[in-house]
Amino acid sequence: MGNRASAKAKSATIISVGDEILSGDVVDTNSAWLAKRLSTQGVGVEKIMVIGDDVDAISAALKTCNSNFVFVMGGLGPTHDDITREGVAKGVGKALVRNEEAASVLKAKYGLNDSLLKMADMPAGSEVVVNPVGAAPGFWVDNVIVMPGVPEEMKAMFEGIASSFLDENAIRAEEWIMTDKPEDEILDVLNEAVKRFADVSIGSYPYLDKKGEVKGYKSRIKLLSTDRDALKRAKKWLEARIC
Repeated sequence: MGNRASAKAKSATIISVGDEILSGDVVDTNSAWLAKRLSTQGVGVEKIMVIGDDVDAISAALKTCNSNFVFVMGGLGPTHDDITREGVAKGVGKALVRNEEAASVLKAKYGLNDSLLKMADMPAGSEVVVNPVGAAPGFWVDNVIVMPGVPEEMKAMFEGIASSFLDENAIRAEEWIMTDKPEDEILDVLNEAVKRFADVSIGSYPYLDKKGEVKGYKSRIKLLSTDRDALKRAKKWLEARIC
């Protein structure tokens, strides 16, 4: 269960692209990492999607997004199934063109290789996002930020632009409460806390071990708020009743 405290944070949608994710061959750890990282910046993630390697599917997904920022990861390599550039271009309604800044970087690294220069094709008007640890450059067009799916590359690239999304007034502090009582025993208390502390977001999560079995504490309560005093009051109030 949970409630959303009122906040002025900017919003984000995260889209991971790749048939390998949909088939279960690769676990999408990128979205979890980026969502957590955006949260520390004061940006609230509204939606996370996984889309296959399909131009029309990527385009359609982008058109459903109403967030301030849309992060797209994966499909920026030089192979036949790396079609994220085409999908994003179609989604934002812009032509796919050769970005000369990106092309210069790729030529300096790999020479005149037409196959690799595919990675320099971006929607018209894109700003290049530098890839400090890999080959494929990312790009930023309108409110859409596109990065490779290789975790090390994506993380390094995001850190290079992270300051662009920092909203110190919207950053929420967090506290955790651990209890050996299961959710059904503390439900009424949690519902009362939601009413009492409207400026605090309260989430309840069962505690599971790596095998998916309940172990140790039965419930974990997460508290989030931009108001640190309210956060402390809510934690104290809850601890007195469920611990």
